[in-house]
Amino acid sequence: MRTALRASISTAVLAGALLAPIAGTAYAATTTAPAAAAGTVPDRYAGTPVLIGTGVVAVLRNKSEGPEVWVRAVSDDWKPGDDYMSRVLTVLDVKHPKASVNGLELELGKGGKGHALTVTKDGATKTFPLPAAATGPADCVSKAKQIDLGAGLQADLTMSPKGPKVVMHGSDPSDTWTQTLTRTNPQGSPDYFSRINNPSGAKPVFEWKTQGGDNVPSGFANFPALPKGCTPEYPVHDDAPASCVSEVKQIELGAGMQADLTMSPKGPKVVVHDSDPTNTLTLTLTRTNPQGSPDYFSRINNPSGAKPVFEWKTQGGDNVPSGFANFPALPKGCTLEYQVTEETPAPKPEPSTAKPEASTAKPVTATNVSAQTVGQTAVVPQGAVAAGAEIASEDTDNSTTVAAGAGLLAVFAALGATVLRRRRSHS
Repeated sequence: MRTALRASISTAVLAGALLAPIAGTAYAATTTAPAAAAGTVPDRYAGTPVLIGTGVVAVLRNKSEGPEVWVRAVSDDWKPGDDYMSRVLTVLDVKHPKASVNGLELELGKGGKGHALTVTKDGATKTFPLPAAATGPADCVSKAKQIDLGAGLQADLTMSPKGPKVVMHGSDPSDTWTQTLTRTNPQGSPDYFSRINNPSGAKPVFEWKTQGGDNVPSGFANFPALPKGCTPEYPVHDDAPASCVSEVKQIELGAGMQADLTMSPKGPKVVVHDSDPTNTLTLTLTRTNPQGSPDYFSRINNPSGAKPVFEWKTQGGDNVPSGFANFPALPKGCTLEYQVTEETPAPKPEPSTAKPEASTAKPVTATNVSAQTVGQTAVVPQGAVAAGAEIASEDTDNSTTVAAGAGLLAVFAALGATVLRRRRSHS
């Protein structure tokens, strides 16, 4: 099924690739980024620049992202005060504390009361202390929560008394593109879907998409908690649901497939997709279209009922059990656009009340057996025996016909043997 679906949506795969944001394309490491004018350096890359070698500057940072050293190439006659937003050579942080650049051995580690950069060349070592780390309650900014968005992009999520904040940037440190979302500016650019949901609420959520298309599921991430002892500068109030769409409930179907279940005023919705984010194959089920494709068993049971259920199978066979999952609840304050009607199960057949009539029973003979088998695929006895005889639909196949024929041959053989014995006894 997955092969068939992939073939049927190859055009969608190409369209998804064309819809990938330009911002997600990282510059090559040898590309020189445009120099920022003095005083307009993005805060995400600002820091204390120090000259560590000819044409090499280390930008020392210790913000909410943690201790970092951005090593950049500058002019050979660079001096403090000059622009340093040039080509990135490497980046050091707590996960990648060592690097070699232009004959310099660099290491980020603990030094004194905090972190420091150690530069070694030709056996000589110099140490450059990083700025003091800001403690949580002092500036009330949480630690950054970094998430991968896909398409070569990352996002740093922080929480402060001013509210939630998102800084999106390229995974490649040589790419200086950034986009910032805040509580008062929660919507991203039209070219790239990203936003902060419930920005003034107690639990804001960051939502994004790295590929275009209505059936492509969004990604969601919670913001880190505000440090203890800190309070918001604004009245905390949860936004009324804008679209009345529930949170996404993602389940594993097996066979490398996942399903995203949502509930809205239009009813339940399921988007089946590949676990591999590079594969854009999707299959969508809704209240009015609850049945999946014939190649893959999936359906929404009771789609217009109060509690719809998603059912699926990842393997064929009558004996393979189905998987079941409930849909998330509709957000508070939202109502359905249709009348709730529960599906009624098909009525079960009533047991037969016919009674056998023993007084009218006739013995079964070869003649009437043959007559009864005309147009039938099973031998049905008459009289008292007939009261308990049934022809099941699963038995009306060639094997039943063969069995009936074999039974008739046995009857005739028995009759022939009886006649032969009688003749011998008379003679």
